[in-house]
Amino acid sequence: MTSTVDIVTCHNDEQRAWETFIEDAPGATICHRFLWQSVIQSAYGHQSFYLLARGQGQVQGILPLVLVKSRLFGSSLTSMPFLDYGGVCTDQEAVGHALIQRARELMREQAVDCVELRQRLPTGEDGSVRLDKVGMMLDISVGSDALWTALPAKTRNQVRKAQKSGLHVSVGGGELLDEFYPVFAENMRDLGSPVHHKRFFAQIFAQFGQQVRLFVVRDEQQLVGGLVCFFFRDTVTVPWASSLRRYISKCPNNILYWEALRYACAHNYQQFDFGRSSVDSGTYAFKKQWGAKPVQVYWQLLSKDPDRQSLAFSAHNTKYKMVVEAWKRLPLPVSRVLGPALRKYLTN
Repeated sequence: MTSTVDIVTCHNDEQRAWETFIEDAPGATICHRFLWQSVIQSAYGHQSFYLLARGQGQVQGILPLVLVKSRLFGSSLTSMPFLDYGGVCTDQEAVGHALIQRARELMREQAVDCVELRQRLPTGEDGSVRLDKVGMMLDISVGSDALWTALPAKTRNQVRKAQKSGLHVSVGGGELLDEFYPVFAENMRDLGSPVHHKRFFAQIFAQFGQQVRLFVVRDEQQLVGGLVCFFFRDTVTVPWASSLRRYISKCPNNILYWEALRYACAHNYQQFDFGRSSVDSGTYAFKKQWGAKPVQVYWQLLSKDPDRQSLAFSAHNTKYKMVVEAWKRLPLPVSRVLGPALRKYLTN
């Protein structure tokens, strides 16, 4: 099989073939959309290698890779940086192997440290695999009424508390970004994490159009939180959400997620992906209260150095914890300037 498969780097003239393939391919996610190439290139200048496998006159598999080079954090070909998923997308083992072999060749050609694949299913290839992250998935095919009834009493009460506190949710697109981004930037600083450049989100809304929506929650006229929702096939995915900590007592996150769930049900989506979490973390517990179930995510590292485990900082690393605590103490204007300059090189 592999001898009959041609691996090519997909350019704009083959975008339609790529997109047609992922519309039906098992395992394809919003992270496999070809549009991410333009988003990441425009926002951060990273070069992409979108590998497409052809055989018997048809597209048989894809592997999007983004080249991220940094003297400080190391260099990688990652599928996909800044997102939960990506990796090899094919239902043929031989095609998957051929795509990974080409990725290994690119690793040598581009002189990077490793290939990182964010798989929903393991590839079977040699290399280290991180198993500390899970996706949190909820079946919403039952509809919003049944979802509400199934929620724990505490969760329902938190939604009602938000409503009684006068919080209200609206839905839009990129026109809400100017209001949402300062909230997102402040929350990222409070978490000790460098913030994405505003241009990154602006490109997302420009490229994805109606396939991405921004839900925002306001206290009277003040925007206090928001979440980004992607819509792909039968699934709604939330990769980013933030609320101001000083409003947490009013439960803005609860009303945000409830309104996003109601919206998804009203538009006949079947699955709601709350995004990745570390098992037993605070975000894991928050998502679990909605009925979300953990689904293992396989972050696989194929490296020139067999002893290399990961490009990413470990959350259990003492130096990492010191950096996080120091970042939390930065003045907000400073974090908004320095954050994007670092975030472009952090693939997590």
